[in-house]
Formats: sequence, structure tokens, C-alpha cells
Amino acid sequence: MVFSTALGVAYHDSNGKYHEVHVRTNGEVILSAGAIGSPQLLLLSGLGPSSYLSSLNIHVVRDHPFIGQYMADNPRTGVNILLRDSITDLGLRVVGITESGPYIESFTVAPNTPLTSIIPFVGSVALFNSSVQIIGGKITRPKSTGSLHLLSASNVTVSPSVRFNYYNHTEDVNECWNVVEVIRKLLATPTMEEYKFGGQNFEFLGLPLPEESSDYETIASFCRDTLSTFWHIHGGCLPNKVVDSILKVIGVDSLRVVDASTFFNSPGTNPQATTMMLGRYIGMKMLEERAANQGYPFLEYI
Repeated sequence: MVFSTALGVAYHDSNGKYHEVHVRTNGEVILSAGAIGSPQLLLLSGLGPSSYLSSLNIHVVRDHPFIGQYMADNPRTGVNILLRDSITDLGLRVVGITESGPYIESFTVAPNTPLTSIIPFVGSVALFNSSVQIIGGKITRPKSTGSLHLLSASNVTVSPSVRFNYYNHTEDVNECWNVVEVIRKLLATPTMEEYKFGGQNFEFLGLPLPEESSDYETIASFCRDTLSTFWHIHGGCLPNKVVDSILKVIGVDSLRVVDASTFFNSPGTNPQATTMMLGRYIGMKMLEERAANQGYPFLEYI
């Protein structure tokens, strides 16, 4: 196999000045730009499906058909409840892992907060005098995946287009169905009584839970209509497709990808700790490699 070699990194600083940083002897480039940024940078650098890169007039360094493929995100589906009183204890406060599978998270948004980044369907200037309690279920291991495509072949500051194909797979809809039933039981508990207006009903922002819970198409429509995200995006540079077992880009010397783009699945809650441990694991592997290349035993420091 003929290998390509990463020579360094070219970038512009905050003042627009161009810089090049070259790899030192026995060094390498570590790409950690995230599940969207890493595949984007590899494609812009000429690594990717050759026919796709050629169609964008990007010089093909190496044909890599799976870069930017198998992109996934964990859908969030649930309800948003207007609260009678303002609540000062804001942010994420409850995370529950159910026996039936889904992860349930609840967080509160302060009054007069623009909600478009949290609840996409509420409108561009939605502001409410009440606090909003968001109760959402996370589809933990989505089967539906998509792909990333460049919107600019030369400007790295132009974000790419990503299609995740949410709920394209029946198993994902079935897990969402499970989320709906868990939330339905949660809303029926005595603890939630204090959040009802007049002691009678919840005031929902957006869609309430569907009254008919036994019909697949009804549940599927609710899941798609209330779709949001926890921003736990992953994929795009998967092991055994783009990188090897120690995250070196296959067929390229001196280049690794170390971030969530290498995850087949995102962990149940926030992936920050998992990503940090991945960095430590790969860092230790790199120290082992360098020690072996220099001919002395590797000593592990904790």
C-alpha cells in the first residue's frame, strides 16, 4: 500500500494572517475538530471519496470513501411545559436512565429566553414570561445515519451541510415510542401535580403527548414533529473505515483523528468525559509508540 503523509497544518489566525506549522521529525498531526469539523477538514485537505472531491475541484490526495459518512445524532423528543412561577434553579437538573432503555433529561429555561436553539418550532422571536420545563428523551443508539457534504470547497469557515436522517429506521421510532410512554407515566405522578395550571392540566409549549398511544404512525409523527437534539453528534471518521484501532487515518502517515467523529455510538449522557478519556488513552498509546521507537521500555505515569 502506498501511503500519503501529513506534513503539517495551514491556518489563518484571528487577524486573517496565514500560517503553516510543519510536523517535526517523528511527529504527527492530531485532528480534534469534532464530529463535524474533522470530516470537513479531511475533505478539504483532499481525503475523501475521489469522485466527490473531483466534482468540487479539490485535489484528491487519497480516495477515502467513508469520510463524512455514517454521521449520527441522538434525537431528543419530548414535551415543553410552561410553569406558573419563575424558577431560579435553572439548567439541567435531572437525568434518569430507565429500565426500558431511553434516557430522560429535564431542564428549565428562564423567562424571556429566546427558545429557538432549544425548541426549534416555537418561532424566531419566541419569548415567554413563564419558565419552561423541558422534558426530553434521548434515543440512545440511533440506527439512522446520514452524511456530511461541503458547502464550500475552499473556505473552511463555511459550515458543511449534514443530514442525519432522524427516525428513518423503525427501531429509532420504536425507542421514541418508549420515550413517549415513560414521559406519559412521569406526568401522571403526584410530583408533577404542582406544575398543572388550576390543578387540572399542563400548559404545553408546542405539542402535547399524543392522546392515541397505540398507533405507530401517530407516534412516528409526534417524534418527527417534536424533534430536537442534545448536540451529541458523532461519526464521520469511524474506526475500520476511516481510522484504525489507534485512530490513525488509514493509508496516511502522521495523522490521527481523536474526537467524537470516531464514535460508533455516543454515550448515554454528555460525551465530554468519554472524549477526554479517549484523548488520554490515545496519548498513552502515543507515548508507548515513541518509547518503543527510541528503544527503551515505556514507563506509565499516572
